[in-house]
Order: sequence, then C-alpha cells, then structure tokens
Amino acid sequence: MQARNRIGLQTRECWIECPGTSRDCWHNQTVTTSDFDKRVLIEQVRCIEAEQPLECDDRVQSPVLSTHGDFEHHLWLRASHLVDCNDLRPEIGRAARLSRAGSIFAMLLAAAAGAAGCTYAVSDAHTINIYWLLLVLLGFNLLSMLLWLTGISLNLDGLIAGVLARLANWLPARIRTKQEFGAPADRAWLACHFGGRTGKWRFSKITHQLWLSYLLTGLVVLTLLLMVRQYDFVWGTTLLSDSAFVKLTSAMSTPLHALGFATPSVAQVLDSQIGATLAFSAEHRGHWAQFLLGSLLCFGLLPRLLLWIWSALMSSASRRRFALDYYLPYYISLRQQLMPLAGHGQIIDADASPPGIVEAALTIPAPHKLPAGAKWVSVELDDTVSWPPASIDAGNDLGQVVDRESLARITQRLRPGENPVIAVAVSASRPADRGVQRTIATLMNGSTQRWFVLLQRPDQESISSTRLAAWYRLAEACSVPADHVISMSI
Repeated sequence: MQARNRIGLQTRECWIECPGTSRDCWHNQTVTTSDFDKRVLIEQVRCIEAEQPLECDDRVQSPVLSTHGDFEHHLWLRASHLVDCNDLRPEIGRAARLSRAGSIFAMLLAAAAGAAGCTYAVSDAHTINIYWLLLVLLGFNLLSMLLWLTGISLNLDGLIAGVLARLANWLPARIRTKQEFGAPADRAWLACHFGGRTGKWRFSKITHQLWLSYLLTGLVVLTLLLMVRQYDFVWGTTLLSDSAFVKLTSAMSTPLHALGFATPSVAQVLDSQIGATLAFSAEHRGHWAQFLLGSLLCFGLLPRLLLWIWSALMSSASRRRFALDYYLPYYISLRQQLMPLAGHGQIIDADASPPGIVEAALTIPAPHKLPAGAKWVSVELDDTVSWPPASIDAGNDLGQVVDRESLARITQRLRPGENPVIAVAVSASRPADRGVQRTIATLMNGSTQRWFVLLQRPDQESISSTRLAAWYRLAEACSVPADHVISMSI
C-alpha cells in the first residue's frame, strides 16, 4: 500500500491506493485534528527523536514546507511526515488505545461496585434499612466530593487524582511491547494528557465519570428491586437519638419536595423505627421509596453531573491553552532548520559608497519581520561590532547600554505611556548571564511587543546549541515569545 499525505491546520487528507486494481484509485478521507492533538503528536516525535533520530525513506518524497504558517504548523507537517515515513502509527496511538481500554474497564468496575453495594445494603428479602442504604450509596460519594473540592481549592494533586495518577504512571511501564519507539511515545502522550493543568482536569473528569457510573448503576438496581419486590422501610440506632433521624429526614426532604418527590412525614419516620409494630401501608412504602430514589438523584447523581460538566469544560479549556515548550534545545534547533530565522546584512551600492562606509539592508523574512517603528537598543556590544547598522533608522535607535548611566538615559527615553515595540540586540558570542537578563528585563518593561536579536559577525563560528539554548531561556525569562527571538548577521 502506498500513502500520500497533505496535512493542513485543521484537516488531514489521505489518499490510499486501492488493492487489486491496474491503476491508482485514491480515496479522499478527511480527518479533523485538534490543535491539542497536533501538539501531542509533535511532543511524541520529540521524545522518540531524543532516543533515536528519525529519517525518511528515500521512496517517500519529503514534504515541501510552505513559507506560510507559523513554527507550530511546520512542526506538525514534519512530525506527521516522519510518523508516516517510519510507520509509527501503532507506537503513536498505543497510549491512547490503552487509555480507552482502561477507562472502559474502570467504568465497568465502578458499575459492578454500585450494583454490589446496593445488593449488599438490601440484604434482607423483606426490609430495607433506609440510612444504611443511603450511607453505602451516598456516604463515600459525598466524602469523595468534599476531598475533591478541597484538592481543587488548595491545588492538592493527591486529593484530585489520587490512585488514578499513580496508575497512569505505573501501567505503561508494566506492559511489554516489541515496538521500538512505544515507550517514549507513551511517556509523551501521558505527560501531555495527564500532566500539569490539563492532567488535573482530565483526572477530575474521569473521577466524576466513575462515581456517576457507580451511582447510576446503584439507582437502576434499587429501582428494579423496588419494582419487583415489596419492602418495609426501617431505621435504627444505638448511640443517636430518635430526633436526630427525624431532623435529618426533614432536612433531606426539603429539596425533594421542590423536585416533586413524596417524602415521609414525621409520624411515618417515627413509625419506621426498628421494633415498631405498626403495619406498613402502600402509601407509607411509596413515600419511603420516593425518598430513597429522590435522595440518590438529588444528593448523588445531580451534584456529580454538575461537577463532571464543570471538569469537562475546564478540561477543554486547558487543552486549548496547552502549549509546547519551544525554548527546549530540540525546538530551537528545528526552528533554525524549518524557519528562516536569520537576517543577513547585504551590501548594496558598494562601489558608489565613500571609502569606509558600508550600507547594509537588514532582511528578516516574515513572519519574523519587526513592525515598522520598532525601537532598537543594543546591550554591551564589544568593540568589533559597530552600532547601529545602516539599515536601522536613526530615529528608531535608542543607543547602546554600556553602564548604569546609559541604561538610565535610555529607559527615560522609553516613555511609559507609549509602550513601544522594542528590539534588544546582544552579541551572541557572549554568555547569557543574570546581569544581561536584568538589563534586558528593565528595557522591555512596559513594551507591547518584545523582540530579542542575537548579533553575529560572518567571520565568527556558529553559536553552539548550548549557548543558543541559554539565550532562549533568557528570552523566556524576559517574556519574549520564542517566535520573536531572531539571529542577525552584521
């Protein structure tokens, strides 16, 4: 089978050759891919390439990267192409398949627990202990909701995820696989789906789903038992007073009345105590039955359903806000390969210029082109670098920071109310120390757009990956977007 792929930002179109035909017959299939899934795929490829670089088969034509689109789009094109070239779809999708299978198994287990709990609480063939049944079906559920709300309020991962987080980290390592790249792909998938803010709300959604399965199964089993059997409803206590159960029943009946459920009166509550000789009427049994079913709906299923909806909305929002760490050396290296980051000085009209004067035209390809009117500042350049380049308008050059006095003078020229677009240039050959970081942060304070320019002479050696990563981390600390870090040859 041969496959050709054209991948866009929102859809992926696949052409698959029909077997058993004398000519190519291609079926066009469009599969929608979310931005989160694209980022997960990019991160999976990163983790795989951290152990072994991926290469494309010579039989498959390399994708032509368009000059349009941002860095993430180019990474998505590259990652999808590498996955198809190396037949990595099984490894890439293994963690998702295991997650789906685990979710189904956990849901079935929770449903079985709900059915078993209801059956255990209704052990007598003729009577139901009302509050014992409510304790089995609602008690642990209410305790779990309180712990979850506490964990969300205080941001305590142990109360939010609990055993689910440990299981998610433990299970993939225990499953044997012959797939060479399965382990790193699984780790990346789990880190994206169950790590950080995304993982917190995903774990929350799963927790509420399990409790909904438990409660719904218990409600169905209890309804079936009440439909086919006749029960007397009783309650009893050894330590508490009778008035405590009367007050508790009255408090729980208030919201049930609003929902239209019939509830027992005070006299019916007292008559239901264990040891009472009063025969139960059909009305008496009907009120207690509606009280039980209404309590499961009002105090169990409804709160869980609301919390699940909240968690689902927050999980969706966290997936939309999920972002990759483009300041990692891996992405920095790919940015240099996939995107035209470097601007080069080009000599123009050299013969017509006076001796010793060279005009340079700064070329920074889109989407990394600085806005018109950007203010330029250089920081502690050495004597071998002349500032400013001829391509920078003199009105946009704020000068060079060499000491505290020059820093104070330049910051005074940056009026707080204007919030200009500022580009700070440094020599790429120098180390990225804390002093430079403090200076750059001071210069960029209050600016609407921040650009960071690494200056390098053509005769200098290429900047090392370690130093380049250090400059990117400095840019991150100064809140400079990774797309706004550019290289410039002067």
